Amino acid sequence: MSLILSMAVRNLGRNRRRTLLTALTVAIGVALLIVAMSFVGGVFWAALQKVSAMAGEVRVVTPKYAQRDQLMPLSENIADTVPVAEALRAHTDVTAIYPHIAMGITGAVGDDEIGERFALLHGGPVDYYTEHLDLDSYLASGSMPGWSGEDWTTVAARPKFTVYALMGKQFAEEVGATAGTEVTLTGQRQDGSPSGMRVVVSGIVDLGNSQQNRQVWVSLDAARWMAEIPGGATEVLVFGKDWEQADGLAGELRALPGLEGLDVSSWSGRPPYNGFVGFAQALHGIAGGVIVFITALGVLNTMFMSVLERTAEIGVMRAMGLRAWQAVVMFVVEALAIAGVGSAVGVALGAPAAIYLGHVGIDFGAAVDKLPPTIPINTIIRPELSWNVVVVGVILGFAMAVVGGVLPALRASGI
Repeated sequence: MSLILSMAVRNLGRNRRRTLLTALTVAIGVALLIVAMSFVGGVFWAALQKVSAMAGEVRVVTPKYAQRDQLMPLSENIADTVPVAEALRAHTDVTAIYPHIAMGITGAVGDDEIGERFALLHGGPVDYYTEHLDLDSYLASGSMPGWSGEDWTTVAARPKFTVYALMGKQFAEEVGATAGTEVTLTGQRQDGSPSGMRVVVSGIVDLGNSQQNRQVWVSLDAARWMAEIPGGATEVLVFGKDWEQADGLAGELRALPGLEGLDVSSWSGRPPYNGFVGFAQALHGIAGGVIVFITALGVLNTMFMSVLERTAEIGVMRAMGLRAWQAVVMFVVEALAIAGVGSAVGVALGAPAAIYLGHVGIDFGAAVDKLPPTIPINTIIRPELSWNVVVVGVILGFAMAVVGGVLPALRASGI
C-alpha cells in the first residue's frame, strides 16, 4: 500500500500544470459552494426565523378561523384568552404567550374619516413587539410608543388620552405621516360594521421591504377596542425554547386540558409557510448538486487525460502484478490529494467573499417588494456564513474529486 501511495504522490508532480488546473477547478467549485449556500442560508433561514416570530411558533385559534385565516375573520375569535393562556402555561417548554389581533385597515392624515391607503393592523402586547419582532431595532425615526400610559378601563375615557402607534415606513409615506402625526385608522368591528380610531404615530419602522412596511402596530387593548373584542383575540401566539422544534411543541400542546375544540398548529405546519423549509432545503441541494457536477466534470476531464497519457505505464504495472483495486486506489488518492489543496484554496477564497457580501448586502430591489407581507425577506439580502457551510463545502469538495476520479480510476484498472 505504501508503494501505491508513493506512486500516487509522485504522479501529482509529473504534470504540474494539469495538477494545478485540477486543484483550481476544485477551489473555484468550493468557493462557489460556500457563497451559494451562505446566500441561500441568508435568504431563507433568516426569513424562516422571522416567520416563526411573526406568526408565532405555535398558534391557537378557533377551527373556523383556521379555515379562513387568510381573510383574518374578526368574528371567529377566542372570546376570552385568559383560560387559554392558563392552559398553555401548564407546559414547561412554553416561554411566552401573546394574544394577538390582526385586521385590514385604511389610514388618512387629518379629518378624513376613511383613507385610501391600506395596511395591516396588529394589536398585541409590547413584549411581543420588542422581544420577538425586534421592532425597536428597526426604528427609522421617533420612538417606541408609551403604551403603558393608555387607560382602557372605560370607553368614555378614550378621548382623554392619546393612542400611540408604530407605523411602517411605506404606509407612513403613502398617508403623509411622520413621527408625531395624528392619523385616522378605519377598520371594522367583529360584527363587520365600520370602526375608527385616531392614533399618534410614535415611531416609523423600516423593515427593509415595502410590503412589510405597510403595517401598523398598536397595543392589544387598542385593537380590542377597535374590533370590539373585549378580553379576547383572534389568535394566541405561543413561543417555546427552540423555534425549529415548533412541530413537536404543537403536538404536545394539542393534548393539554383546556384547549379542546381549538386549532393548535405550528408555523411550519400551516400555509403559506408549510413549504418553506422543504423549498430552502431543495435550493441547498440544487445549488450544491449543480456546482459539484460541473466541477466534477473538470476533474473527470483532467484525470482521464492522466490515464490516457499513462496507458502504457499502467499496462506494464498491471502485467507485473498491480491489482485492479490498487490501480483504483492510486488514482483516487491522486484525486483526493488534489481535492485537499483545492478545498483549502476554495475556503480561502469563498469565506471572505461570503463575509464581504454579508457585510455590504445584495440589493434585489423591486423583485422582493412583490412578495406578500407574510414572507419577511428584506430588499437587501445578506449571505450568512457559518462553520456548517464551510464544513459542507469542504466535504463536497472531496466529493467532486471522488466523482471525477472514480471513472478514470476504473478505466485504469481495466488496462
